[in-house]
Amino acid sequence: MTPHTTNNKPKFSAKIIAERFQMMRKWAEEASHFARALDWLGDANQHPEGSEQRDLAQVRDEVDDLLTRCSRQLAGITRLRAETTWWVDLMVDVIADRMGDGADALHLMRRYHALFGDEKGSDGETPSETFPDMFAWDTYQRVSNLTALAEQFPKHIRHGARAMHGWPMIVSRHLDCTHEFRRLAELLELGAEYPLDVGPRKRRGTDTPMLHYLEPLVWRLHVLRKVLLETEKTRGHEDFKGRLSPTWWDTFDKEPTPEVVAILKLVPQLPPLTRKTAREWSSKVLVPIIVAEDAGTPETCSTPALRNIWNHKSVKSRATFRSRLHSAVMDTLQRFGRPD
Repeated sequence: MTPHTTNNKPKFSAKIIAERFQMMRKWAEEASHFARALDWLGDANQHPEGSEQRDLAQVRDEVDDLLTRCSRQLAGITRLRAETTWWVDLMVDVIADRMGDGADALHLMRRYHALFGDEKGSDGETPSETFPDMFAWDTYQRVSNLTALAEQFPKHIRHGARAMHGWPMIVSRHLDCTHEFRRLAELLELGAEYPLDVGPRKRRGTDTPMLHYLEPLVWRLHVLRKVLLETEKTRGHEDFKGRLSPTWWDTFDKEPTPEVVAILKLVPQLPPLTRKTAREWSSKVLVPIIVAEDAGTPETCSTPALRNIWNHKSVKSRATFRSRLHSAVMDTLQRFGRPD
């Protein structure tokens, strides 16, 4: 739509915009009715080549394809608007649509509550069916059916399970799921492609703050390395920072700095992470990334594992911090890394 202009400044008419949207909706409804009227034809390929039935069925499929593309584009547009909109109904609809993406749904819920406050009932208390409540129920219902899905489609689910360090199950107050977990872990080859050892960790000591901090970072780098290697032939000509999206950063994230991009260029050159290669991973990528992004200073660092190093009495300079960080990362990877 061409906006009205006054003194070379755009002046949009809400009425004209609404009329255009109504026209779009009408066209979409008519296209849907047209396609539905031809559903009796079934699969286009079951009709002879050149027949009227095959031609009509192919037109119907093209209409469905166009409806799919429009729906996908509108979903992307409304998701972008949700990042900055002040219209509550748009936020509500987008959050509901994003429930299946945990991290994004949580991000949008935080924005919703920051803009519009906490939901309150007539009695002033938090009611049921708020977004966090809906998210919890959605997760509960999905996980409740996950075992049945894994039993029916183990070959399909195994692809994801091999990359996981754990398996979603309902922790019950009255049922012990240990046997079921072990059976599913073996069936799905749980953790076979996870970058760290997924065996019982109590035998090697309790989890540490450094392990809790390092594990998601190691996973991100592991996935990035895999994607960069797999897409070298198809995306190798692109600007490297562009290739980092969406594996390392996405539309709504802060763009990686030139320093971070330079570090990440080394990731495809690394061997797979094991206890033997832990030193190379630590010195070339992990420690530089941590220093560049999270280490901060003794006054600004808020990450417990890193603050513990800053607070050590022997750490008087950034160089000493980096040296002790390297030792801590090495120790963690050699304790919890995969065998060579």
